[in-house]
Parts: sequence; C-alpha cells; structure tokens
Amino acid sequence: MGLTIDETAVIRAVFHGQVSAEEIRHWLADVERLIVAGTPFYFIATTLPGASFCDDYRAIQAVWYKQHKAAFRSFCRGLVRIATSAEEQQRLDTPALHAAWGVPYFVTTDAAAGTRWIARHMEAADAR
Repeated sequence: MGLTIDETAVIRAVFHGQVSAEEIRHWLADVERLIVAGTPFYFIATTLPGASFCDDYRAIQAVWYKQHKAAFRSFCRGLVRIATSAEEQQRLDTPALHAAWGVPYFVTTDAAAGTRWIARHMEAADAR
C-alpha cells in the first residue's frame, strides 16, 4: 500500500495583439516561479493570427532560456504548441524545434488534442 501525491501545473499562454517586452518577461517569470518552487509543469502556447511581438522578444527569450535551460528541461514535462493553421503546424513541428526544447513536444491545430496529449503523458507518469 502507499500513496503518491504529485503536483503538476498546466500553463496556457495565448499570445494575441501586440505582445510587449514586459509581457514576455512576465510570462517567463511565471515559468521561473514554477521552476524555483520545484513544480513540474506542462506548457501550452498559442499565437493567434495577427499577433505581433516586440522587436527584442527573441533575445529576451533566448537569454532567459540559456540561463534556465537545465531547470526548464528538468521541470517541464511537455510543451504543446497549438497552431492556427496547417502551415503554422508544419513550421513549428520540425526536428530542430523538438531538439531545441529538449522536452516532449507536440504540435497540433486541435487544442483538445493538445490537452489529451498532456493527459496521456500524465497517465504514463502515474504508471511508473
């Protein structure tokens, strides 16, 4: 007999409109908060059509990821990208992006499929 209690968070970020540097930093701070707390998490990201990002968002994200890469890979149980078109899905679902993130990575155009993917991964972890 026994009992195992796991806490796992699901973060969902929907980027829309004009996304500022402050908003990028806020998003990364939320992820960092989970890492510091030692809370495993799944991340779901959607970028809606028409969204635009501040000029330096890639640099902000790259610096953060370089500093937190090992911890991110340790606590992120999976990354789901919800594409808004088949073309975006094809652009996001590449071997290079799978390797870059270093965590289980799933790209779909169906948000429900992304949620089911997370549920399957959680169930598989419970079976161990």
